[in-house]
Amino acid sequence: MSARLRPALLLAVLWAAPVFAQTYTFTPQSSKDLTLTYQTEREGGSRVLILGEVRNGAAQPCERVIIKAEGLDENGRVVSRGRAYVTGTIRARATAPFEIRLSSSGSERRYRVEIETFEFVTRPEGQ
Repeated sequence: MSARLRPALLLAVLWAAPVFAQTYTFTPQSSKDLTLTYQTEREGGSRVLILGEVRNGAAQPCERVIIKAEGLDENGRVVSRGRAYVTGTIRARATAPFEIRLSSSGSERRYRVEIETFEFVTRPEGQ
């Protein structure tokens, strides 16, 4: 490489380095303003239907909500599992329904249902 190209290459690398060296900070959001209520129903011998709703008690809307349900046996081991997406955006201080259908192992004694992921939206509602 010629001596004249080295300074130009060094300048190009130093100019582009800040683009590749950016850092991103992610601040986790708390789910304390989101609450779940649900009930379970057997559908035949091998299916379980979990019907419920998510209540958003926050002052901002919430979206991308995924609910996870797990069937637990008498020892607390997970023997069945399912997920559901809550459709659309849950407006501030509103509720939205969800439904999860699980294939039952037959050994479930109880169910654990929880919010797996969510995102509070900071843009104004309706946009």
